[in-house]
Amino acid sequence: MDDTICAISSTAVSRGAVSKSIIRMSGPDTFGVLGDVFISKKPISARGLYAGRIVIDAQISVIANVYCFRGPTSYTGQDLAEIHIFSAPAVVDAVLGRLLSAVRLAEPGEFTMRAYLNGKLGLAQAEAVAEIISSSNRAQLEAAEKLFAGRLCETAGRIRGELLEIISLIEAGMDFSGEDIEFITSRQAHRAASGIKDQLEQILDGNIRYEEMIDMASVGLAGAPNAGKSSLLNALLGKDRSIISHQEGTTRDVLTGTLRLKNCDCTLFDCAGLNKSGSRVDLLGRLSQQAAVESLSNADVVIFCVDITKNDFAEDIALAHDIDINEFVLAATKCDRLSEGDLKQKWGKLDAAFGISSIITSADRKDGLDELRSAVNEIILRQREHSTESAERIAITRRHRQIVENAIGAASDAAGAIDNGNDEIAAMLLRAAYQELAGIESEDIDEAILDRIFSQFCIGK
Repeated sequence: MDDTICAISSTAVSRGAVSKSIIRMSGPDTFGVLGDVFISKKPISARGLYAGRIVIDAQISVIANVYCFRGPTSYTGQDLAEIHIFSAPAVVDAVLGRLLSAVRLAEPGEFTMRAYLNGKLGLAQAEAVAEIISSSNRAQLEAAEKLFAGRLCETAGRIRGELLEIISLIEAGMDFSGEDIEFITSRQAHRAASGIKDQLEQILDGNIRYEEMIDMASVGLAGAPNAGKSSLLNALLGKDRSIISHQEGTTRDVLTGTLRLKNCDCTLFDCAGLNKSGSRVDLLGRLSQQAAVESLSNADVVIFCVDITKNDFAEDIALAHDIDINEFVLAATKCDRLSEGDLKQKWGKLDAAFGISSIITSADRKDGLDELRSAVNEIILRQREHSTESAERIAITRRHRQIVENAIGAASDAAGAIDNGNDEIAAMLLRAAYQELAGIESEDIDEAILDRIFSQFCIGK
């Protein structure tokens, strides 16, 4: 904590080899080191923005803007400076090297760890910083922002206050057990312990699990054998991920790739072509069918592919009804193999058969791919926004969930101990619940837990 640290905090590529980079420095020697390398018209003396040049050596200097934040009102609670440089990466590295002659390179997450240790952020908020940094889509970002807002810490703090009150009353009764004084009746204590258990359960029932936001949505390609799924997978991913063949049953396993959409990324997968129930297939075929059906039933979105060159779509309709699909987009494949007149006729027939509008696609000509991506993107955003739409919900991580579950168990056991007249055991269990909830924020945090949390950060954050 007494070391002065620095690191490249962010780099935004702009044009050519030139980029906008931010070097962050924090610690007691921050402004002393700056005074040795930074030349500006006014000396650094207070919080604010300073324009000038960073001197790399006797011959080289680079234009820079420096933002100064005096402790303890900075992000880390220490003197902190951000050096903004618009230059080539090699120059930025040279500036960093110049600073590292006087200070040391920050460890992953060390800036945010100092913010936590100096009381500028709660532990749950520090975890939220990591999630905000790593968010790859809007839904993840919204969940992380709710976690950063600190409602979990507020709720846990309030419940811990109630726990302390119950514990103090029960233990006071134990201390004066020989006197004719009753601080809390067994019925009141049981009701209070049960009430705390109920409040903790409400946290789990009404929470947003951040892991649900981290996990990318899964999008499956479904359809009859030889419906053009593998070709469409390759076209959407922009690379040959699946083997393409006119022979049916080429795809046996579930093949996956990451599909980039406008607002998020998703896992796109292809699986074996679906067969009608009762079709004669070998053991490998049955296993492939089982894997396909299970994968598609668990998918967030299914792109159901239909070969539009077919004369009859009855088989495709039956297959779509045989699998449990949450939401699907209908893709009419192989449109490049039909004349304009035939395509229009069969397109209308397909839409009428399924009762929804299909998207005309061609893997070879790349027709309809943008429309497919847009349709899938909208469905995923709607699903995720629905799951995070309530401002009253609390975002928690897997670590928080385990803590709350442990506290629920302790509070429940305490209520049982009170019923049995075991006040001493009840007080011990309620203390255990209190200590569990303290782990959400800052009290009695094991050093290994801190290391695990902050090691997930990147350097400079």
